[in-house]
Amino acid sequence: MAAVAAATALFTVGVVHMLAAESARFQARTLTLATPGEPAVLRVDQRTDTWGPDQYPVVWLDPVSLDSPAAMPPGMTTWPEPGGWAISPGLADLAEKHPALAMRFPDASVLGDEGVLNPGELLAYRHMPTGGTMGVDTVDVAGFGGPGPSIGEGTEIDVPAMALALTGFVVVPLIVLAAAGTAVSAPLRAQRLALLRAVGVATKRRRRLIVLESAAAFLPGLAAGTLLWMVCRPLMGHIPVVNRPVAEGALRLPLWAVVLLLLVLTIAFGRLAVVVERRGEERHQATPRPRAGRPRLPALRSAPAAAAVLLLVVATFSAGDSASTTTLAGVVLLAAGVPLVLPLIGRIVGARMATRARSPEDVLAGRRLQYDPRSAVRPLYGIAALLVITPVVAAWISAARDLDPPTPPDVSAEAVLLRGALGDVDFELLLRDLPDAVAAPVSQSTSQGNAPVMELGATCTDISRLLNTRACAPDGTLEATAEDRLAGVVRSPMEVELVRPEFDRLTSESQVIILAPRSTQFEMDIRAAALGNPAALNVISAADLTLQESDLVSWIFGGITVLSSLTFLSLAVGMVDRTATGRRGARLLTALGLTHHRIRGINVREFLLGYTVVAGTGLVAGIIASLSWSNLDPSIAFPLSTILVTCALAALLAGAGIVGVRVMTRTSS
Repeated sequence: MAAVAAATALFTVGVVHMLAAESARFQARTLTLATPGEPAVLRVDQRTDTWGPDQYPVVWLDPVSLDSPAAMPPGMTTWPEPGGWAISPGLADLAEKHPALAMRFPDASVLGDEGVLNPGELLAYRHMPTGGTMGVDTVDVAGFGGPGPSIGEGTEIDVPAMALALTGFVVVPLIVLAAAGTAVSAPLRAQRLALLRAVGVATKRRRRLIVLESAAAFLPGLAAGTLLWMVCRPLMGHIPVVNRPVAEGALRLPLWAVVLLLLVLTIAFGRLAVVVERRGEERHQATPRPRAGRPRLPALRSAPAAAAVLLLVVATFSAGDSASTTTLAGVVLLAAGVPLVLPLIGRIVGARMATRARSPEDVLAGRRLQYDPRSAVRPLYGIAALLVITPVVAAWISAARDLDPPTPPDVSAEAVLLRGALGDVDFELLLRDLPDAVAAPVSQSTSQGNAPVMELGATCTDISRLLNTRACAPDGTLEATAEDRLAGVVRSPMEVELVRPEFDRLTSESQVIILAPRSTQFEMDIRAAALGNPAALNVISAADLTLQESDLVSWIFGGITVLSSLTFLSLAVGMVDRTATGRRGARLLTALGLTHHRIRGINVREFLLGYTVVAGTGLVAGIIASLSWSNLDPSIAFPLSTILVTCALAALLAGAGIVGVRVMTRTSS
């Protein structure tokens, strides 16, 4: 268990360290806007380009002086020639595999690692060509690393939010796993320590023996886990499940951080060993008769769960980012607080069952849960945390994947939208390699009924040729069928009206639609032509307007994978502990004259009672958390189907637990 804890903890902290380094690089290339009266060293116009489903920034740079180091973005060592490119390593690797993409960035230099977030990031800088023109969104910049506009999006590298999420997905189950590992065979060790206490060994010395004995087990495990991580870390080019590229050495932690983390784990394992042994010693002290209420369970254990519910209530009366952050904190705290409150609930349920039950088996099972609720519920802590988080994650993922299907494309024609410095574009030169394409300026007017109308600068002849049908009536107006098709091609919710094209009135705030016969090569060619144009342009196609699944979904899947793995490992360890304890209990019951059938019935009832407390509490907490999460956004549906599936899986797991108890009882006999 110590090896798993060490490797998992080092991996988790390494991921946080990687994200923090990415955040620092992201901040280092953030623009510092020149204040009024301050001389600018650079003019910047940030555009975008698209390859497949990925949209990435294309940044035009116009330095005031090539000798000013403040004008050069991170990762660039020398300026390309005017009109030249500097692209990220990820974009360079992609262009090497796809010649159509390489055509967009001829003779490009490659940025250094300090200028990109990770090896897979797509980013391109262009030194403005001689005689080139930037768009209306151009800003004057005094340097990089300031609080101005960012280059690219940093939504994935919110380190505080990611650390909070990792706390719920990794730290909580790690603590449960460590507690389960240190609790194995605790009753047997408690008996031995009771003998030492009986012969007069001092408490401090007994505690020291506990730590030394535990250290002989967990210190080699910590060393093995550290060695395993050191061997696997250099081989990780991507984070598993998340499939995020990892830069060379990005997961490498400073030596002081590794030492500090191992020291924390050592103290944690040592402290857990002392706590487990002390509680076991208290439970196994010789007393004239058992007393209801032993061992003492402080009501303070319910404080985290109560605070989580309070946060979720506060979140329902909040809005915006504060509501999301409060809800996330409440869910994580609820997942951590539910295991703490389970023994309290187990004691109440056990006492009620022992009081109201009629069969001896039910009375004995209830009394066992009442006297020692920790032993009954501790192996199942991970299940409770998983039942809390799973419905919330299901609700979030369903909302993230609830994307509108794209509109079916027209069979004959397609279109892209151009934005940017259109007033300085030579459209004949731009469409030189696209002889069948038509450039149509776009404007907006109102109809007689004050409804908005899109005015498209194209001729009936052009539209008829592109749609392969008669487009206009004799009076020059669009036919109804042709208008519907044309509105679909240009993706306009408004009525479409043809007007005479006027290119001499175009400005940097205008828009032009490029219409062409449908082909697989058109979008590739127009994007290459736009990027090679001396005027800064944006090409917006259907791919840019189609919503994509959030990259955070893969992070959530990764967290769930780690959480599930640690949870089931905790269950396996808990079954080992239960087997060791059950054999002793079975021998005592056999000595009292109970039959094998009666002992098996008692053990099954005891397991089911503890499991019902854990599963029921976890499901109720999960439903409360998912209701709070769904309340954040009307598009987040309540995950009823996931909860039903979770209940079914919990029932199957209960069946597996019963089989395990029966097997344990048979081997104990």
